[in-house]
Amino acid sequence: MFYNYAWLILSALGALIGLTGYYLDIVLHVNYGSLLWAAITGIISTSGLIIGGLIRKLSIISHTDFLTGLWNRRYFCLILKKQFFQVASQKTQLCVAMIDVDGFKTINDTYGHTTGDQLLSGIATLLKRNARSTDIVTRWGGDEFAIIFSGTTVEKAREVMERIRNLVETTFSSYRLTISAGIVPLKTNQALDEFLLQADQSLYTAKARKNTIITITD
Repeated sequence: MFYNYAWLILSALGALIGLTGYYLDIVLHVNYGSLLWAAITGIISTSGLIIGGLIRKLSIISHTDFLTGLWNRRYFCLILKKQFFQVASQKTQLCVAMIDVDGFKTINDTYGHTTGDQLLSGIATLLKRNARSTDIVTRWGGDEFAIIFSGTTVEKAREVMERIRNLVETTFSSYRLTISAGIVPLKTNQALDEFLLQADQSLYTAKARKNTIITITD
């Protein structure tokens, strides 16, 4: 994405401007032009590095959840849309898991919101550590999370989610904390809105049972 390369683009642009001016000075035979344009090139290139770095940092902040450090819902939608079109053109596989913390309101009411926030951060850590580096782990909002499994079958995604479900149950057993998740694969010629709706519906089915993983393949 653009913000990852903003520093390089701006720095290169500064160098190009400076070098262009330098060669124009040679043609026009302006005294001390080479030194002047060398200085301008350095200043603009350095400014490009600094400004580009700030753009990248601000973009990352705007796509990161403050509490958990995971990617946020905005980033999830951005990446899902990008991968949705890649799947259509490259015929690869794509699955999404929607995840909910069971009865989290009771946790907040019993232990307080500070403890609740700590537990959400703990779950976020488990999700991140047990997903692949290529998977996009996000906080969907509140006590809900989502994972984009790119190039993954629904069976493999379920294996990952079952492992995470078990880890959450054992790690936070003193709080009786569990998660439920719905997993759906993207079907051929399926619209993006329909795909997300099906993922949401699978989550509601899982939430009704609690501490379970639901996969919808039909």
